[in-house]
Amino acid sequence: MADEQHDEQQEQPGRLRSPLLDDGQPAFHWWLLLPGLAIAVLWALYRAVTADEGAGGEFLAQLLWPGPVILVVTTIAAWLGWRLDLD
Repeated sequence: MADEQHDEQQEQPGRLRSPLLDDGQPAFHWWLLLPGLAIAVLWALYRAVTADEGAGGEFLAQLLWPGPVILVVTTIAAWLGWRLDLD
């Protein structure tokens, strides 16, 4: 009896569902780190190439800061984009 009422509530037209879907998939995949890692490395490479001198040191400095911030912000954006269902 309770299951029937629950099914009726879910199938009512016009009822909104949560935009964050929980479909049984893992909450986080390893590949969600790749866009942030790529952007951080590309930023460090760009700064190293445009440096007047000490390209290797500039690459490492940019990779250490703001590299982690770029990685975290981009990973959060990728995770939200992956988890949100924007039909």
